[in-house]
Amino acid sequence: MTTAKLTDGFVASFDSRGAEVIVWDETLKRLAVRFSPKGGKFYFVQYRPKGEGARTRSARRITIGEHDGALWNVTKARAQARKLLALVDLGEDPFATRQAETKARLAAELATKATAEAEARAAEARKSETFNALLDLYVARRLSLRKSKGEAERLLRSDPAAKWGALHISEIHKKEIRTLLEEIATRAPAVASATYGELGPFFTWCVDRDLIHESPLAGVKRPPKPTARSRFLSDDELRLIWTAADRRGFPFGHIYKLLLLTGQRRGEVAGMTWDELDLEAGIWRIPAARVKNGQAHELDLPAEAVAILKEVRGLRLNDEHVFPKRGGEGPATGFSAAKRALDAEIEVIRREEAAEAGEKAPDKPLAEWVTHDLRRTAATGMAGLGVAPHVVERVLNHITNTKAGLVGVYQRHEYRDQRKAAIHAWGDQVAAARGQVPARTNVVRLRA
Repeated sequence: MTTAKLTDGFVASFDSRGAEVIVWDETLKRLAVRFSPKGGKFYFVQYRPKGEGARTRSARRITIGEHDGALWNVTKARAQARKLLALVDLGEDPFATRQAETKARLAAELATKATAEAEARAAEARKSETFNALLDLYVARRLSLRKSKGEAERLLRSDPAAKWGALHISEIHKKEIRTLLEEIATRAPAVASATYGELGPFFTWCVDRDLIHESPLAGVKRPPKPTARSRFLSDDELRLIWTAADRRGFPFGHIYKLLLLTGQRRGEVAGMTWDELDLEAGIWRIPAARVKNGQAHELDLPAEAVAILKEVRGLRLNDEHVFPKRGGEGPATGFSAAKRALDAEIEVIRREEAAEAGEKAPDKPLAEWVTHDLRRTAATGMAGLGVAPHVVERVLNHITNTKAGLVGVYQRHEYRDQRKAAIHAWGDQVAAARGQVPARTNVVRLRA
């Protein structure tokens, strides 16, 4: 066994000649420096644990550090060795303690890694079970089988998706549903009731897939359906709306004028595509996928409507959508803001007309109206012109129980002449309300 009084100079200059050599310190027993074949110089202490059976226990070796003259030199190594050996003399086993600490650290690292991996898996699973992710699946696998897919999807993707889109399906409870329905009901009671009706099948589908134990809709009362509106617009109101729409311009000015002329639903007009239109023949063919009742519809267009669409076509804004969304793909959106702007424009016109007539400005705004009132006004107007109720329903593509069975097969051709005469007569009536042509008292009654 080689011994020496270890000094920094001795350790720095010692040459092991490519062999492993251990030199023990004469100043502090059980401290040594190991010179490796590759030139490394490592301080360590070696001891046998005290206590019962100490003689039979194997020697422990604890590496202190590698000699570099700064971080570890003889003085620092000797001081560290004294601390370790003092613990040994007190009956402790620093080697076992260090092993236990290392084992605990590795176990903690493994546990942290396992937790992180589990959280990553849970986060990935969570992404696939958010309201939006499940709604995509529901639309593809369940709603696609329904004739009224378009309206149901629109209801689910509007308020519910906006409110709960990123939530895990299990985080949607009765409280969240009641709050959402109350918020919708404050502005549109009918939409709140319809949304409730679509949430039921969706949550039932989630229960069937074992994603939730029970539907959070259970026990939540359906919002009451609003009393059916009877509001329809007078000729003067039609004139004001048309004039305001003219001033608002593209896209919503054109959309509101088409809503008035055709009597079709808001989403159908806003979502109109060029491939649905035959402007030379004056026909608009709406596919079943875009119709609330799931029934394809073919509509003859009044001359004024054709003129409006040709004007839009001349703008060459989009090859697909007649009224494209500003700065994005898909049809135009933003009816709420557009309606407020239109109402404000109507009030400007009313004040201007009062001033021109030397009259006092109106002290009250135009009686409240909603976009759907345009559809009701078209229906009322055609009825007033003597159009038979079932022909009006065909023009509007509105199915009643008495005729529903025939619509799917014969919709495109049923009462075609009568429908064409009715919509053109209504176009003339709108023009008359604007002072463009003489009013017609009725249409030529065609045999139904």
